[in-house]
Amino acid sequence: MSEKLPQSVIDAQTAQKTVLVLTGDNEEKYYFQKPGSKDIERYIATATKGKPVQAVRNLVVELAIHPIGVELAKEFVENPGRMVALNSALQASVGMNEDFTAKKL
Repeated sequence: MSEKLPQSVIDAQTAQKTVLVLTGDNEEKYYFQKPGSKDIERYIATATKGKPVQAVRNLVVELAIHPIGVELAKEFVENPGRMVALNSALQASVGMNEDFTAKKL
């Protein structure tokens, strides 16, 4: 039996958006639009202006599909570390957390 998706997720898929589902340790599911290059550019620009917390919050809240950004913002008051964890997962989805090894030729 397949799980019923929230209507906001179905709507995002219908609009041709790439939807990511992030599942926490407690099995709670969060649905996000996959970050695009403009989202990452805005994230970096905000973070380099000395506002890393705002950059993280903006990326997570703006790309949230379900629960919506306002609901997530309330949740972050109770569990502020979750915002960082979700941000890390979104960044990983576009290769920002990749490790490379450099060798001198």
